[in-house]
Amino acid sequence: MTEKDQLILDFIKAYVRLHGVAPSYAVIARGVHKQSKSNIHRVIHKLIAEGKLVMKPHKARSIRVIDKSVKAVAAL
Repeated sequence: MTEKDQLILDFIKAYVRLHGVAPSYAVIARGVHKQSKSNIHRVIHKLIAEGKLVMKPHKARSIRVIDKSVKAVAAL
């Protein structure tokens, strides 16, 4: 995972904790000081492919962070 990917993932986690809903691509772009929402889209879908996020298709603000630490503890 690149530094930019981690920054976006951390931003999403913090935003959800503060606001109770997932941020839009525009909010994420402003939050990580990027101009392009298309770059945010690309990173989001990369994180989904890596299993770090899930998102309902065609549903606004449906990004959820996957917490694998609970599964790791449960497996012990």
